[in-house]
Amino acid sequence: MRRYLLAILAVVLLGGMAQGRVPGVRTEFGVVAGVNHPIAKFDTTGTSVALKANTGFTAGVHMGLRIVGIFGLQPEILYSFNKIALTDEKQNFATDIRCNTLQIPVLVSLRVGLVRFNVGPVFNVMDNPTYLDRKQEKVLFGPVNPTVSYAAGVSVCLFDKLLVDARVSSGFKAMENCISYDAKIEGQYIKTTMINAQLKVGILF
Repeated sequence: MRRYLLAILAVVLLGGMAQGRVPGVRTEFGVVAGVNHPIAKFDTTGTSVALKANTGFTAGVHMGLRIVGIFGLQPEILYSFNKIALTDEKQNFATDIRCNTLQIPVLVSLRVGLVRFNVGPVFNVMDNPTYLDRKQEKVLFGPVNPTVSYAAGVSVCLFDKLLVDARVSSGFKAMENCISYDAKIEGQYIKTTMINAQLKVGILF
């Protein structure tokens, strides 16, 4: 995680130094917040569980380096939270899987007027969903996102201050997760394919 943060910081510092000295180069900073809706596919073949991902929230820091007006490099640091409802009628068990995710998208943007078209990799530096078992002990469900995923979307910047951003991110890869309610129940393995749809509003400084 440290190397990703250092890389982003280096990009922003270089952009800040270039602003005003190199024609057409401009940096921007801001904060963003909004909703995170997981579109999840759970392969529960051979298990007795049912899972449903619920809408959560996302918030973070937006940074940007605009070059000659139409191109931009857009790194961000985003924290997201949502829950996955887990029920197992056979075992008479129900709980919520709590998903805390820290992502670093590094997007390239094409800017046409007020509209920005964004695409690029997303580095998932924290992704450790957990739930409470029958003894109310915290159990690791396992990551639902690969280390590197991808994002694409569109945003609109109004009055050079208000940013409205919509995007979808996915790793295009199923992750293996394990569910166990107590020491007497053998772990049940499932596969999770996660697509995150986000709608955020931000203020640029």
